[in-house]
Amino acid sequence: MIQTFTHNDLIRYAYNETTEVENQQIEEVLAHEPDMLNYYLNVVDMQCALYETIPEPSKQSIQNILSYSTNHHLSQVRRN
Repeated sequence: MIQTFTHNDLIRYAYNETTEVENQQIEEVLAHEPDMLNYYLNVVDMQCALYETIPEPSKQSIQNILSYSTNHHLSQVRRN
């Protein structure tokens, strides 16, 4: 049986959301279909660019969240 893969399948593959069987089949497709390989490589490039642009929260933001969480938890404990 010939399996047809879509762009969505390649995105799933790039994010490790495919099964081992699908991985083998997709790798076979990528080895023989230049258009699919080019699309996959573009997806990987976009992934890399996305990861590079995700900012990390400042230390102050983290501290504010932790303080809020602690205070909220304490207020819940005091009510009970």
